[in-house]
Amino acid sequence: MPQPVNAFSEVKERADILEIVQSETGRIVKGRGNRRFLEECPFCHGHGCFKIDLQKQLFNCFQCADGKTGGDVFDFVCKLKGWDKAIALKELATRVGYQLPERRANRKRDLREVIMAQAKADWALPEAKEAWDYLIIERQLSPEVLQKHDIGYIRDRTDLIRLLVKEGFSIDEIKATGILTRDYGDFYRILIGWRSLQGRVMGFVAAATSARLQSVPPEQMDDFPKYKNCVDFKVDAPFNLYYAKHWVPEDGTLNIVEGLIDAFQMVSKGFRNTAGLGTNRFGEGYGDAISKTRFERLIVLLDADPAGRKGTFEVVKECLTVYRQLKLYVAEIAAFDPVDSKKPIKDPDELIRKLGAEALRALLCEPLKAGPWLALYLRNKYDVHSNLRRDQFFQEMAEFWPLILDEVEKKETLRYLASLSGLPQDDIRKTIDRIVDAARQIKENRNPKEAPLLSSAASNPDLQVKLDRMRTKLSALKEKHHQLIEERRMLLKAYASSVYHINALSKGGYRWHIIQLTKGHSLIAKRFRKDPKGAYRILERLEAVFAEAKISDLGLITSEIEALCRFESATEELDAEGIVADRSGH
Repeated sequence: MPQPVNAFSEVKERADILEIVQSETGRIVKGRGNRRFLEECPFCHGHGCFKIDLQKQLFNCFQCADGKTGGDVFDFVCKLKGWDKAIALKELATRVGYQLPERRANRKRDLREVIMAQAKADWALPEAKEAWDYLIIERQLSPEVLQKHDIGYIRDRTDLIRLLVKEGFSIDEIKATGILTRDYGDFYRILIGWRSLQGRVMGFVAAATSARLQSVPPEQMDDFPKYKNCVDFKVDAPFNLYYAKHWVPEDGTLNIVEGLIDAFQMVSKGFRNTAGLGTNRFGEGYGDAISKTRFERLIVLLDADPAGRKGTFEVVKECLTVYRQLKLYVAEIAAFDPVDSKKPIKDPDELIRKLGAEALRALLCEPLKAGPWLALYLRNKYDVHSNLRRDQFFQEMAEFWPLILDEVEKKETLRYLASLSGLPQDDIRKTIDRIVDAARQIKENRNPKEAPLLSSAASNPDLQVKLDRMRTKLSALKEKHHQLIEERRMLLKAYASSVYHINALSKGGYRWHIIQLTKGHSLIAKRFRKDPKGAYRILERLEAVFAEAKISDLGLITSEIEALCRFESATEELDAEGIVADRSGH
């Protein structure tokens, strides 16, 4: 049975000495792999002598005068800040989001942390032996790993409520944690805490032993899954990412698995750089959380069943589209049960238990890049021996083509596509490039209705010619549309101008001028249909006259109106500008 929780061990497990050193000194730690260094020691100010071992989470300076500068994260902050261990524990616990045991007088403790600590302590209960043996013996998980992680035993619900109320928490507060979810503490006895990237318990997942699952009648199996999320379960980071971020390997790889037990199993066998989805989909915010760590590439290792492969496709699609800074790989289990050669092994937990950790290690050493894996996945979706299905295969592959930035990966993908379809690589690339170009034109033209035509035209020359003609007609229609808009704008301006000038003349009582000006504007409006630019120049000239002359200067205004409206002048003067005038004068 597990030992009582040690606060110093819990905090040290959560704290990353690299982050603490950088934040406290304000200096960037350099180097790669598990051994890093500061250019200047914060204690003796020596250069090149301050080393950090990420694997052991220890620091050391071989140049400090006292010769005793080294140790864990507590030793570092105590020496740097002059703190004692108690103060260092309190400060680091706050930083890593760990709730220290507090006095009963303080009722502001994080209730989920209290529940998780109680569940871990309850492994000592006699009735917890069945669940503990299930994890250690049947599932072959490491006791040490389970003790250091957030996994515990749910005691009887009534007993748990009574205990928490005695601690000073209300029933509403207890309900809000989700611990009172139906069948928790009854059918589901194993409690797993799910932490955010910062270390706070965000929600709970409960698990049932295989014995309890086998006791469920077949018609009720859907009501009793292996795992059950608590009510209002909301998390923003993959399971175990909080702990995994302290174990970033030299190549910066994070293993992404589907099940929580898969994650525990891999961590138990030394794959500490593992996080679980808890399902076959990438949760909201997971990519953002991973991007905030030192992980640089992902190996997606979901279950080897149809749901797992579909989930892998969705994860790959989202990462290629949104989180393009992460290098993406896929590993698929293709092994069979050593006892039953026809039964495929489904998940990493089963692979380790039946074939050993080395089988998993070999699998993770040879993952496929995202591009080639997509080619294999889509090949299983489409029959490339059918022309129609083959075109659909290439069209869907083209959606991902611009997202594959590495040219070597593209060439490797082409090799897979050529092998799967039996076509030359150059022809495949030209076809995909045409589809990509067509899709780009759709985006630039912002006309999604052309999508089916453009996609088909990419592989049909005759249809391409027809499409080019359609584009020419569409361009002419667009030009005509813009021309009509411009004419409408000019007409509106002419109308506004006539109203303005007529109002100005009406104030002076110049009725004749108003009548003639109205006729002149009518002529301009008619000519706009044939020669808008010429009519607009006449309008501008009239505007200039009114702008320069005052209403009292009737001589200039009268002569312009007469020139605008008199038939002889209109024929000689205005028709040269493109205006046809009716016979009407003073």
